[in-house]
Amino acid sequence: MRYASVICSLIWLFSPPSVLAAEAPAARVVVATVTDQQINETTRLLGIIDFDRVSRVSGEIPGSITEQYAIEGMRIKAGDPLVELNTDFIHKDIEIKQKQRDQFSADLQKVGTSLKRLENLLKKKSASRQTYDDALYDHRSLQKKRESLDLELQRLRIELEKSTIRAPFDGIVLEKLKERGEWMDRGAAVAVVASTHDVIASIALSEQLIRFQEPGTPVPVTVSSLDLQLEGKVLGIKPVATLRSKSATLKVGIPFKPGMVRNMSASVEVPSSENRRLLIIPRDALIRKNGADFVYTVEQGKASLVPVDILARRGDTAGVAPVPLKPGMLVVVDGNDRLQPGQAVQIVE
Repeated sequence: MRYASVICSLIWLFSPPSVLAAEAPAARVVVATVTDQQINETTRLLGIIDFDRVSRVSGEIPGSITEQYAIEGMRIKAGDPLVELNTDFIHKDIEIKQKQRDQFSADLQKVGTSLKRLENLLKKKSASRQTYDDALYDHRSLQKKRESLDLELQRLRIELEKSTIRAPFDGIVLEKLKERGEWMDRGAAVAVVASTHDVIASIALSEQLIRFQEPGTPVPVTVSSLDLQLEGKVLGIKPVATLRSKSATLKVGIPFKPGMVRNMSASVEVPSSENRRLLIIPRDALIRKNGADFVYTVEQGKASLVPVDILARRGDTAGVAPVPLKPGMLVVVDGNDRLQPGQAVQIVE
């Protein structure tokens, strides 16, 4: 009996994996069909996250800062206040100008009443033309002075509005440049604000790859530090190449996500060839082993581990070389993590 147990153990130890897998129960798996398509090959390049629209928000009037709302890293909406300036002098000037206007309005009313009386007397030839003309010119002069005061009041109210410096667009505060209590000169910047609607992945691109980049082309973008898989869109290439490396800068638009910071690493799959026929498989079918990529195919109810050469990545799919796969073959997309080569499988929906 002991010898039989030893013999069984030796058989188990020295049996090839395919034999063991064949004896294992059938694994329940989900499969997808391999298709083919004319697409570009892609190359993964490392770049950085940047903001394509950055503003050094400045004030239009001088003054002392009484409130500082900007906080570095804070999300803001267009029109949100960043800084408020002291407005005591502006309010006092408005009060003075308003009283002057009231006085001119009273004088204007008085002269207007006299003008009407003189006009009636002039018709009856009971007043001289010179007296009437003097009253008319005084009335017009008071009107001009009141109009001038109205303009000064408008200017003061504009200054009052400009004393609150607001965000020019939806964005995030990258840097605050002024603190409460500081004096701000006209045109001085108070904060650096970046638009969250204009986030890009900036990539150094070899001049040999420039001709394959078409604006509007969707490309996969990975931000590993935030565990994000995003779909970007090629915006264009800056029309300047570096003299030494002969590389240009490719701009890929991406959606803003919380946690993104300027100069964070991002990898992008950029087109690197003309269109060619590639086999398309779901990326869920891929298995990484010892630095190489594999998929499990299903043929005659058995799982077979097949190496693949990934030439393109597009969202949830990958383009692979047409050998050894063929269009119409089945690849395992769920359950492949527990399969063994040669193991029986049961396909489920």
